[in-house]
Amino acid sequence: MIIQGLGNITSAYEATYKAATERQTASAPTANYAKKVTISNAAKNLAAIEGNTVFTQQRTPAQENLLRAASSDKASAEKIAYDMANASSTIFYDIRGQRGVGDGTGDFVRKLSSTGEIVNKAYEDNFFKQASLIDTQRRSLYESEKARGTDPLSILGKMIDFTNSQSEDYLEASGWTYKGVKA
Repeated sequence: MIIQGLGNITSAYEATYKAATERQTASAPTANYAKKVTISNAAKNLAAIEGNTVFTQQRTPAQENLLRAASSDKASAEKIAYDMANASSTIFYDIRGQRGVGDGTGDFVRKLSSTGEIVNKAYEDNFFKQASLIDTQRRSLYESEKARGTDPLSILGKMIDFTNSQSEDYLEASGWTYKGVKA
């Protein structure tokens, strides 16, 4: 999995292009070498792959702390990666102060814990359909990386990055992001 952003490639290209253009202007004002620049097929493929990896959010401080803590103990990193690969996504609700919570009726306002947004049954159904696919992909990522012999800490980082690339709706519903509850 490639984590480096396309922005880094673009920045490097722009710096190189600018330097080459300045040299052209100083040494041979009539030559236009910039029009002769080509990019290899491998570079085009790399840019296409990276261009398709869009992160909804970057790693949070909590995710960085988790990776830092797991880096000191390989067994912990393996356990956390395994658990993350095998846990089913769910919606986290804010149920503070609501009647009907815990009495079996399920008659409470379904409000996301991450944003305070009130959601309905259609929202839940859509989430669980999307979550099933994401859970399968995350488990597949874990299994393929483990089969390759990838270090457990790297696997954990890849799964965090994979989850961070999901839709904002998924991240908010699953409590993966926290933007503060709306008043």
